[in-house]
Amino acid sequence: MNHYFRTLRNACSTATALFALTASVTPHAATPAEVSYVGDYRGGSVDTVSQLALLDDNTFCFALSGGALDMVIAGRWKSEGTGVRLQQVRHDQTLFPVFTRKASTLGTMVEFDFHGQTLSNARAPVFAVSVDDTPPTTLRPLFGKDHNTWSESYPLPALPAESVRYFYLGDVVEEAPGKPPVVKVVQYRLDGANSVRVGFDQLQAMPLMDQRAELKGDMLFLSGSRMGKRRVLSLEVEQAVRTGCILPALNPDSPRPALRKGQSMPLEPLKTFTVSVSAIAGKPFFEAKIK
Repeated sequence: MNHYFRTLRNACSTATALFALTASVTPHAATPAEVSYVGDYRGGSVDTVSQLALLDDNTFCFALSGGALDMVIAGRWKSEGTGVRLQQVRHDQTLFPVFTRKASTLGTMVEFDFHGQTLSNARAPVFAVSVDDTPPTTLRPLFGKDHNTWSESYPLPALPAESVRYFYLGDVVEEAPGKPPVVKVVQYRLDGANSVRVGFDQLQAMPLMDQRAELKGDMLFLSGSRMGKRRVLSLEVEQAVRTGCILPALNPDSPRPALRKGQSMPLEPLKTFTVSVSAIAGKPFFEAKIK
């Protein structure tokens, strides 16, 4: 199967289910200097596979797969000097996607289940709950510093619903070069649901793509590294990247897929704020297994 379709299926369809990304779209035809860049480029190494589609309306889709990372990003490109510049478009979303549902078997209890494979990409994730909207003074780490083997699921023992009206998820971030790290915290209110699934969006934690590309002969170099030879962009690939990658990122009216009966609902965060790393205290919720 074409790499675009594998990556778009695994990553972009999931992202579309989580979010309706928002940005304005002002497509225009490529200039004569840009036309030579329109095409499909494929590259990679022993550990990674990458593809880049530059479309004639100056939009692009970049897909990278390597290890646990399946990344699909979209944006716009334009002529710059002897090459072109690729700039990602991304609407800011929560670092911690949360899905909830009502489980009749839980009664008046609430369960939290943390998705280990995505949370393994977080720097130092923390968690706390509260009975009202006053943020807790301390945040407890989910995992220890020596946690390096990961399971799919990390469930907590069920908690009484009256003690979990609000919950908080955070990670250590560096907001600006040279400044001390802080904990970026997301606050959620739990209304009605009692089964909570938490993940981590690594792409939101990454800086926006802003790279220069240049053709040398028929070989494209991305930020100075060999990307791949220019290929004619087939109609099949163009349609796939438009509908699965570019439109969800650039179209403000991109709809969310309809939820099936019993399917978990995405929960919107109330607010995001930062606290000092000194707020992290206590033993990890999930200790590393000793072999």
